[in-house]
Parts: sequence; structure tokens; C-alpha cells
Amino acid sequence: MKKIIFLMMTLIATAVCAMSKGDKIPQYDITGAGSGTEGTILVKVYVYAKKVSDEDLKRCAVHGVVFHGCSGNNSGARQPAMAAPTAESDNAAFCERFFASDGQCQNFASIVAGSYDRVKTAKGYKTGAILQIDKSSLRKELEKAGVVRSLSSGF
Repeated sequence: MKKIIFLMMTLIATAVCAMSKGDKIPQYDITGAGSGTEGTILVKVYVYAKKVSDEDLKRCAVHGVVFHGCSGNNSGARQPAMAAPTAESDNAAFCERFFASDGQCQNFASIVAGSYDRVKTAKGYKTGAILQIDKSSLRKELEKAGVVRSLSSGF
């Protein structure tokens, strides 16, 4: 009986730690890095964390394009946010699954080879890279889920 209780407590503790640790979007900065091929955009993302994985960079890049937009760079590649300001809280269940560590958002971003960057800041380090975002496929997926309105819905 003690073994069963101990096993159940261990499983619960492991599940709680996994949920609280991996699925929170870390703090990040995003700027435009130019235009990509048809239907894609390039963004530069810096993530502020001790350990940054490729998945973290992809999650932050997609999250930034959808909910924050990105400021322009020297080439003027400014992108407005795809979703309304309240869309993230209105669709919290979908966003939690979509932006999870192994969520579907990983399918819409790819890291440009050789673009990794690590910069020392006053509070530690920020790690960044240039990512290519498949904006047209991302928009279709978010329209299907109801997070973003269709471009033709306003007419």
C-alpha cells in the first residue's frame, strides 16, 4: 500500500513540474528581419532565459507574429499582429495547446542556418536567431480555430 501511495505521489509531482516548467512562453523581443519567399516573413527573436532551445525560439517567434507583431528593421519589414489584442485570453485553451513546448506552433517556424546569436545583458544573457515564419499557413490554421478573423470577413 505504501508503494502505491508513493508511486502516485511521484507521478503527480512529476506531472505538476512538467506542466509548470515547459509550457510558459519565456520573455522575448521580436523585430522584423526582412521578407522571405511568398507567404513567409523573417523575424529576429531574442529570448531571455538561462537555457534556450530551438523550440523556445520557434514558440516565441510564432507567438510574437500572432499576438504582438514586429517592429521594422532597416529594410522596413514591419508586421502588425495577426490577432486582436484580446484573442489570446479569449482562446486560452487553444493557445495553451498550440504554444505548448511540443505544440503545433513548431510547424510554422524554421531557424535560418548560421543565424544564432548570444548577447550579454545587464541581467544575464539573451539568445537569438533569425526565423522564417510560414505566415500564410499559420493564418489558415488560426482562422480555422477562430483565433484570427478571415481576411474576407470584413467585406
